[in-house]
Amino acid sequence: AGVALDDFAPTLGLVVEKERIAADGEYGLRGERYQQDKPTVTQWPMVELNKVATIESGSRQKGGAVSAGIPSIGGEQIAPDGSIRFDKMKFVSETHFNGMKKGVLQSGDVLLVKDGATTGKCGYFADNLPAAVNEHVFIIRAQDGILPYYLYSIISSDGFQEVLRPYIKGIIGGISREIGNIAIPLPPLEVQRELVAEIEGYQRVIDGCCAVSDNWRPRISVDPEWELVELGKFSTVQAGNSAPQGNEYFEDGQYPFIRTADVGAIHRSAAFRGTRDQVNDKAVAEKRLRLFPAGTILFPKSGASTFLNHRVVMAEPGYVASHLAGIICDATQAEPAFVYYQLCQVDARTLTADQSYPSLRASAIASIPIALPSLPIQQAIVAELDAEGAAVAAARDLALRMSGRIAGAVGRLWGAG
Repeated sequence: AGVALDDFAPTLGLVVEKERIAADGEYGLRGERYQQDKPTVTQWPMVELNKVATIESGSRQKGGAVSAGIPSIGGEQIAPDGSIRFDKMKFVSETHFNGMKKGVLQSGDVLLVKDGATTGKCGYFADNLPAAVNEHVFIIRAQDGILPYYLYSIISSDGFQEVLRPYIKGIIGGISREIGNIAIPLPPLEVQRELVAEIEGYQRVIDGCCAVSDNWRPRISVDPEWELVELGKFSTVQAGNSAPQGNEYFEDGQYPFIRTADVGAIHRSAAFRGTRDQVNDKAVAEKRLRLFPAGTILFPKSGASTFLNHRVVMAEPGYVASHLAGIICDATQAEPAFVYYQLCQVDARTLTADQSYPSLRASAIASIPIALPSLPIQQAIVAELDAEGAAVAAARDLALRMSGRIAGAVGRLWGAG
């Protein structure tokens, strides 16, 4: 007697209205989906997405996309940086496009992949041209009170993606229009404009840095007076070692065992990428592994990496896997880095007739012609290209820093940092 119903408020669960559970006919019963009301440390009001934006999806004509017509954007056409990949575009016919009641794009629309492996990936449509989205993408269109690019910055942020996660359901993942219930921070328009200006400033720096990184390649202008010498005439080309089988050869390993997956840097200063295997004395002795000295140029000779620009100069001695060829230059004739920079310009497809699963013979690699001026000229060119490479690396680092600035600026809206 005298006990109120509120006295039985749960301490380990949630009380959720039936209507909210049944929203969109989904009847999702994962509790974390309904924890949107948990306190958020932000000075700005939290407003449900559907109060400031509309959400709709598109379609494709019967039979799927066509090879020409009106651009039809799906997840594949949204780049990691949120831009639209017109080089990967698919299309719908003009007839289908003119009949679409939903999914027709406007400049400033925010795109959100709604199902599949890339659910949650975001894009921003900044173009003024006829285009649509397919059935796998939501258009989230800003309404009065919110700027389009501010909306994109919020939806692409870690804060929103974290809140979005419980809304993804099904075996292959997917979200519905119930994401409109997600609350987002909404400062006044003046504050939004300031944030957008700040982000756009960072983004311009990122775009410039990426242009430098994407377009720079180590190039050597070959003087016609320089002698062309086959690689094998001044170097030894050797295949790597068969990988030891068994954990006992890698336990307490001390020496790097370099595979093609470790060789992915176009700039030699980046050396190796990823985590290298380490072999031990037992592997070296029992498998008779051949040690390659520092300064060896690594050149993929078989497998998918062969046609990629995956070459590197070893900064330290190491053991090399059999899918790699080691090129050891005669130091009295050639500077390894100078040869490396020329090999970066070699199209390996010209060295083999097998374009499906390439496998280069050591003799084919040894036959590559290399321009070989005097050592002082080689060393001067290497110093110049190394300086350029260092500048490119600095541009990449600056782009990462600016990306961090963007994340920090948007994170503060969610109360992070």
